[in-house]
Amino acid sequence: MLRAGYRVLDLGCRPGSWLQYALSVVGPHGAVVGIDRDALPKPIAGVRVLQGDIFTTPDAELLGPLAAFDVVLSDMAPNTTGHRETDHLRIVGLIDLALDFAIANLEPGGAFVAKAFQGGGTSEVLGRLKRHFAKVQHIKPKASRADSSELFFVATGFKGR
Repeated sequence: MLRAGYRVLDLGCRPGSWLQYALSVVGPHGAVVGIDRDALPKPIAGVRVLQGDIFTTPDAELLGPLAAFDVVLSDMAPNTTGHRETDHLRIVGLIDLALDFAIANLEPGGAFVAKAFQGGGTSEVLGRLKRHFAKVQHIKPKASRADSSELFFVATGFKGR
């Protein structure tokens, strides 16, 4: 999904591990941009990081000199309450908003990845993903704890606006 020369946006980029990985793949001819409400623990050379809220930062500020992104990653998570259903609904809301941004700013053929928590309430988001992308999967990474409800939606082949 990531290739040399790609333009990548990481929403909810703190602490920066996805930024570092993306940069290692896209290389010097690509571009990696991250945004988070909180500052990164330390700067990452070769990455443009904005401190702010994706939902109040103008698209033009995120895009900078780029016309669009090839990949939009969303590792955003809400402040959890400990109430599983509430936390799930909150992250679904974040995914929906991140998907709005991706649909408006992805290149045709691009990809969208979003962290989610297992539970109901994702059928509308999955339906939107299937309308806008050629392939949609949900993946539980091996690195995720067995008792964690975390999973990722991976959508590739953006059909365009």
